[in-house]
Amino acid sequence: MRESQFIMPKLFRPAARVASRAYGAVVAARSARWDRGIGVRSVQRPVISVGNIVAGGTGKSPMVRWIAAWMIDRGVVPLIALRGYRSSDGRSDEAMEHQACVPGARLAVGADRLRVIDRAIGQDPSIGVVILDDGFQHRAIKRDLDLVLIDGGQSNLDGALLPLGWLREPPASLARASSVIVTRARTLDPALDAVIHSFHGRPALAWCDHAWDGLEIHQGAGFESAKPRVESSAWLNGRRIAVWAGIAQPSAFALQLRSHGAEIVAVPRLRDHARYGPASVTRLAEVARSAGATAIATTRKDWVKLATCGASIGLPLVVPRLRLKFHQGEAALSERLERVLAGK
Repeated sequence: MRESQFIMPKLFRPAARVASRAYGAVVAARSARWDRGIGVRSVQRPVISVGNIVAGGTGKSPMVRWIAAWMIDRGVVPLIALRGYRSSDGRSDEAMEHQACVPGARLAVGADRLRVIDRAIGQDPSIGVVILDDGFQHRAIKRDLDLVLIDGGQSNLDGALLPLGWLREPPASLARASSVIVTRARTLDPALDAVIHSFHGRPALAWCDHAWDGLEIHQGAGFESAKPRVESSAWLNGRRIAVWAGIAQPSAFALQLRSHGAEIVAVPRLRDHARYGPASVTRLAEVARSAGATAIATTRKDWVKLATCGASIGLPLVVPRLRLKFHQGEAALSERLERVLAGK
């Protein structure tokens, strides 16, 4: 196993192996129960689940938004249902990001997804489809399409279960997915596709990457309410950039910045779903300036929180505009979505 496939330092791995086996037994027991349909409920609309089997980011949010936008383009109102990790008053960074990027979508935030979905549909009968964000393990809801995402750069399919490795479920669980989609793929990978085929029973349905459609540059006092300046990604070339990325894989974000010519001078360690306040932002900005940064690059998920924290930063904030770029399978995915709407 590669070193990167372990979560725990070497000192703690013997205990983590025992815990991983216990975790696997619990997962197997739960899966057997769900496989028998015990406790599974339907909601009043077609359900599309977007999930993964690996802890950390595989690009679920961009895929959820792509599907939501696809639905809106066809006159269907989507409801995005998410747990809302570290949410407050029904709001979370992921929910705020979805709302900013797909304003035509409705949102249902809460750990009890059945309850929040039923309530949302009762309040808004125009909702035509439900999209479960991170729903593969949330099996209490019957779904019409079950999509599982695999990171093309770091699949971890040959790794160990939590807490020793990154897997939330054994790779064999891919067999119950409707389709597997490879994200963050620079190109098609026949070796990875063969591994997916061995567990899923079919090759990956689609291969895509995260591409940038330019940059939003936010600057000055009150930047949260001002219209940003839009630049091409070439604006990054040669600039000294500090990275604020409270996401599962900040290294992937930094790597993409470097690919556009940015010089990364500071990457403070931020936890996934990081919260920002005036004091923490002031401290982070001081670190960035001390490192000689001329701008700060942040993700959309971080930006929706920074925009309302009320802190003065003093440097331009750069937010890439993200889109999915399909190498293969976009038409096949669209066909699956059409079948869901047709009730097939």
